[in-house]
Amino acid sequence: MCKITRAKIIRLAQAALITASSISTMSGIPAWATEPAVHSTHAMHANAIQVTEEKIGKHNYQVSRMHVNARPEHIWRVLTDYNNAVDIFPCLKKCTVLHDHGATKEVEQQIKPSGVPGSFTYVLEVTETPNRMQKWRRLRGDFAEVEGFWKLDPAEDGTTLVTYASYVSGGFFLPQALIKRQARMDFPGVMSALKLQSETTRHIASRDQHSHKN
Repeated sequence: MCKITRAKIIRLAQAALITASSISTMSGIPAWATEPAVHSTHAMHANAIQVTEEKIGKHNYQVSRMHVNARPEHIWRVLTDYNNAVDIFPCLKKCTVLHDHGATKEVEQQIKPSGVPGSFTYVLEVTETPNRMQKWRRLRGDFAEVEGFWKLDPAEDGTTLVTYASYVSGGFFLPQALIKRQARMDFPGVMSALKLQSETTRHIASRDQHSHKN
């Protein structure tokens, strides 16, 4: 059963109409990219990040791919750093592990899509395959369905091809067109944030390792 409230549906629909009218003037850059300070660095990467729609299983997912100059284990540490996730990803306002069963976790997240008043909260079942894949599906909360995954494929040149895929259904009252439009606005920020954090921590780890050897 869809738990999203009518008030949230109205807010999201109104916001989508506003953002749709501004997309051409924003040149495809998400709303937060025009803000100063910490998010300005992410905006430099966002223009090159593409979002496509792909059929995966029974759903049409929004998918983005990007090469990150770090090995899978460095990126994996970023993806599974649940305690600090809100400091890394711009639209994530809460990330709490409710139950930890090792490779499977229940994680409560609160997101605030760019340009949308209000926020959305749901609990996910997250399944981890270390250094390879992180998958999730909605257990309860806002929206009717939430599914997705991060996939890490190491390349011969030492980089990693990162795939981010997400499917969200708001149910009967929230058109998929609005959700897809919002995903295309916010995906570049998510991807560039992961890239920046992973490459930064890789350099820090390499520096510390070198210092210990000396």
